[in-house]
Amino acid sequence: MHTIKTAGVAILLATTSLASEAAVSEQEVAELRQQVQALMARVEQLEARNQQLAAGAAPAARIEELEVRVAEVEATNEAQTDRLAQAAASAKAADWAGRIRWKGDFRFRNDQLMEEGRPDRTRQRIRARLGMDARLSDTLSTGFQIVTGDGLDPRSTNQTLGDANQRDSIQLDLAYVDWRAFEGAVVTAGKQKQPWFKAGGSALYDSDVNPEGVALRWAGRSGLFANAWGYWLSESALGADANLFGAQLGWTTGFGLTLAASYHDYGAIQGSTVAFTDFPAGNSTYAGDRNCNLPAVAPTFNCFVYDYDIVGLSAEYNTRLGSLPLQLWTEFIENQDPSDLNTGYNLGVRLGRASDPGTWELALMYQDVEQDAQWGGFLDSDFAGGFTQGKGIQVKGGWAPVRNVALNLTYYDNVRSYDLESERDYERVQLDFNFRF
Repeated sequence: MHTIKTAGVAILLATTSLASEAAVSEQEVAELRQQVQALMARVEQLEARNQQLAAGAAPAARIEELEVRVAEVEATNEAQTDRLAQAAASAKAADWAGRIRWKGDFRFRNDQLMEEGRPDRTRQRIRARLGMDARLSDTLSTGFQIVTGDGLDPRSTNQTLGDANQRDSIQLDLAYVDWRAFEGAVVTAGKQKQPWFKAGGSALYDSDVNPEGVALRWAGRSGLFANAWGYWLSESALGADANLFGAQLGWTTGFGLTLAASYHDYGAIQGSTVAFTDFPAGNSTYAGDRNCNLPAVAPTFNCFVYDYDIVGLSAEYNTRLGSLPLQLWTEFIENQDPSDLNTGYNLGVRLGRASDPGTWELALMYQDVEQDAQWGGFLDSDFAGGFTQGKGIQVKGGWAPVRNVALNLTYYDNVRSYDLESERDYERVQLDFNFRF
């Protein structure tokens, strides 16, 4: 546009110069001026058109600018959507991770046995456990645990070292589901921990035995609690299945005292062979055929003489002696089937608790279990070698040097098969190094 204007002015100036330098007629000058005016009019038309074109270009530029901004907003929204999706996925993963809890421990044990009439024995043993608990909902959770040990020994998870470096076996120790049926009540199904209350460090029930079946645990706000269970001990296609049903009612006071009464009814044990490692573990048996019938012909099998219908009483008192926790306990059991050699009990005390770094504990217990007071498949496997008709003391000390590490020293001074012809002294020392994670 500016070029056109400049050209018009140049023509006008040239015309004026010619008029002054040459002798031309007025008519010629007038005609020349008309031509210049026509040219200027054309220039003005071109300028108007250029202005229209410029006015039309502005909305296009604005549209292009808006399109660019829309694209930028869309890109920003996509980035924010991606971040929101990532945050939601991370939150979901964190929520799932928060529902799962892993746990485990490892123990190395030096185990020394001194039994009258037998050579002294020293064993190095290990135990490793790994478990997981998962919360499925507000009312459902499940869990499992694997452990070292012999699959035929329900009373021990130890693995003895010194078998020419062979692979040690891993067993399924726990597999269960918990349902919180109503306030204070939990129903557990599967292979599970014993649901009944055991006082203090009682050795009447081995804590390594994890029964299989269904149990109900309930605890009220007033301190009253109740437990019930139904378990399968063996399954047989030829006869009745051995089982265990029972219940417990207890009360926890506000001043540290807990009392409980229980009943364990073992079904289809009498006249059967419910085998386990160390079976029959001191219980009374007779020689029968494969189905425990008489008269027996070779080969013969050990068959239980009695049933086991056990009434139990438990008491535990927790208080403090100065700055140290103090625990006192006692348990009593009586098998209702036989009329003799059918009772068992223990008395114990523990001072301190080896839990936090630098803490320690010391415990002393006396226990006496007659031949048929307890079914051998549940009796503690360490005290008196895991056999009934055993009595004596257990002394235990513990120290926690750092977090999640504890050292324990346990000494057993027992008598096995007391008041019988096979009576003999039994001593045992266990040094444990425990690591928990």
